[in-house]
Amino acid sequence: MSLNLLLAFSVIYIGSKSREIEKNNDNLISNISKINENIKINKIELTTHHNTSYLKSLHSLYFSEIKENKLPKVLSLKQLLDKKNNVTLVNINK
Repeated sequence: MSLNLLLAFSVIYIGSKSREIEKNNDNLISNISKINENIKINKIELTTHHNTSYLKSLHSLYFSEIKENKLPKVLSLKQLLDKKNNVTLVNINK
């Protein structure tokens, strides 16, 4: 009798653990399908971005004005040391 009870409880325990694993697997499958869908969309975007006319229209949407490349102001050491001029130095890593 006690053996039957032990077997029954062990079957219930194993069943609950397998159900948790099954739920995790379902969540993983749904996440994988979402990622696959995003990959398909990204492939479509990639082929679209190789189209130059699309890139030009996209550029015109976000950048309405044409910016000219201006040369930066070059200061001499004398100008830098002058106390009258308020000069801020900026470090730009390229």
